[in-house]
Amino acid sequence: MATPSITALAGRPPARDTGGMNGERLGPYRVLGELGAGSTAKVYLAEVVDGERDLDPGLHVALKILHAQFEGAPHVLRHFHREIEVGRSLRHENVVRLLDAGTLQIGSATRHYLAMEYVEGRTLRELLQEEGAQAEGLCRHVGAEVANGLGAIHATGVVHCDIKPENVVLTEDEHVKVMDLGVARVRNESVRRSSSGDFVGSVLYAAPEQFRGPSHRIDARADLNALGLTLYELATGVNP
Repeated sequence: MATPSITALAGRPPARDTGGMNGERLGPYRVLGELGAGSTAKVYLAEVVDGERDLDPGLHVALKILHAQFEGAPHVLRHFHREIEVGRSLRHENVVRLLDAGTLQIGSATRHYLAMEYVEGRTLRELLQEEGAQAEGLCRHVGAEVANGLGAIHATGVVHCDIKPENVVLTEDEHVKVMDLGVARVRNESVRRSSSGDFVGSVLYAAPEQFRGPSHRIDARADLNALGLTLYELATGVNP
């Protein structure tokens, strides 16, 4: 079962916030609108309103807040904390940056959150949906930039495990960033599965070794396989 990713850690101006959070103050942040949602969390565009977290007031961030029903779910919290752990060890121009993480008080509930770099642009999925297959030059550029980002991720001893068009962002000036480290794992760590035993990742972009059972170990080659599949789709408009 694919883990739905939240593609709006980077994106266009936010959609109307259907959850009634617009203008709400959450810790050092003020919510400006909803960017997107996945199965385990919702992402808001927010601005820093004080320097409490050593962030400049007025800075826009993508605020990812775990859904309330998962606050007590160990497997979801494990992925969330892994994203924090990996994000804190990474600083690279081709990887969306983690800026802050912790818990926020929302009403009477305590909720886990991540504050990520907000990058205005389109995911490769959005690009494919709107324009179809892309020219060779752009495909080469995207491939090189994603490879640079993956090199930085792999240098920390981690495999991303979920490279796909939804998790690569292209800005207006064609800068490329990799995002969503929610299912990343330590290199050679046994493949993990969800609490239901289902596959965790994105089936259409996973390497063969990711299907060989929960005891099988994977390494950075799985990400290169996913990058190849992503570039094939970018060049042809279809997944192989």
